Amino acid sequence: MVLLVLLSLLQGLGGCSYFIERQTSNAAEQLSATILNHEDPETVSAAIPTLLILMDSYASGDNSSGDAKLAAAKLYGAYAGAFVDDPLRRKTLTSTAFRYARTGSCKNDYTWCGLERLDQHAFTEFMAQVDGQQIEMVYAYAVAWLSYIEAHSDDWNAIAELPKPQQMFDFVVEQDEAYDNAGAHLYLAALSLTIPPALGGKPDVGRQHFERAIELTQGRNLVIQLEYARRYARLMFDRDLHHQLLMSVIEADPQQEGLTLMNIWALQQAQYLLDDESEYFD
Repeated sequence: MVLLVLLSLLQGLGGCSYFIERQTSNAAEQLSATILNHEDPETVSAAIPTLLILMDSYASGDNSSGDAKLAAAKLYGAYAGAFVDDPLRRKTLTSTAFRYARTGSCKNDYTWCGLERLDQHAFTEFMAQVDGQQIEMVYAYAVAWLSYIEAHSDDWNAIAELPKPQQMFDFVVEQDEAYDNAGAHLYLAALSLTIPPALGGKPDVGRQHFERAIELTQGRNLVIQLEYARRYARLMFDRDLHHQLLMSVIEADPQQEGLTLMNIWALQQAQYLLDDESEYFD
């Protein structure tokens, strides 16, 4: 089972405002903005390992803040999903991301300690008690968990945990469906499309999530259209929709505040899919 390659580098890098902590928060925020609006994904990819090491210096150890650990979880998971192809490295990096998510949430709220060990019934009861003000922590935990599961898709014990991050994304949608540029809708769409329709998948649900995400972001987040084409149109063998979505990415202005980096990445990926369109659908 192959899940959505986690592309939401936006929320990962957005967390960088924590990693230099309050003493230099303005500089950290400026760094985040610069990265998010950078026009060359390859330059950012080359720079992130250095940021990961710097992040570790703030997030590792018992004295580091829960927020710093959660920011590390976001960056590790995002980097592994967007830029790392080697399966072993992805397992290592997403394991680190999930560990930071667990320890960070536990440090911020002791009731979250050991959350990953709860059975489904206990987990559902826990989520029913979560405060809506904890949406950021829920989202960071869910993204790290899903990135871990995707990288460990050869482990059925990991796959069995899928309903739990899905439940967390459902919580985010209930609280604020536009959160992180409708990121929860994007992940829920991918989860709905993981299983082919003939085996019980829910492509109509996935399409609804994609359409809602596009509506919420007013088409500014081009990753949504890209994944809509890759995950839904190809699965359903809908060539017209596939072409329409990819052309909407190609023809869009990628220069959008806070989205430029990933929009340019999406544009590059859309061109690859277009080049492969005839071979795939013929």
